[in-house]
Amino acid sequence: MIHEGNVQRVASRTRTSITGNVSCKTGSSNGIVRDLSEEGICFQLLFDIGAQTGQEVTIRSEELGLLTGIVRWTRGDRIGIKLKLSSNTTAQIASYFKFFR
Repeated sequence: MIHEGNVQRVASRTRTSITGNVSCKTGSSNGIVRDLSEEGICFQLLFDIGAQTGQEVTIRSEELGLLTGIVRWTRGDRIGIKLKLSSNTTAQIASYFKFFR
């Protein structure tokens, strides 16, 4: 298992406390976006949804809108999500950093 201290990040992460919802084919849970970058999210789940590495997920929040991504890792009640990059995703993340932070 790779620990956070050993990870080389492409984009720097910003700590957040954005509330939202993550859903995948095995379930859905409210929770909190613990950190955010242009390429990924660490999401803390309130309920175990059985998310598996490689599984597609949808993230919904008032601040970020609707985003999609792939689960990169799971650790207890947190999952790491690599966002599917598009011009829309980039605009939504930039908007958060400009208006909500």
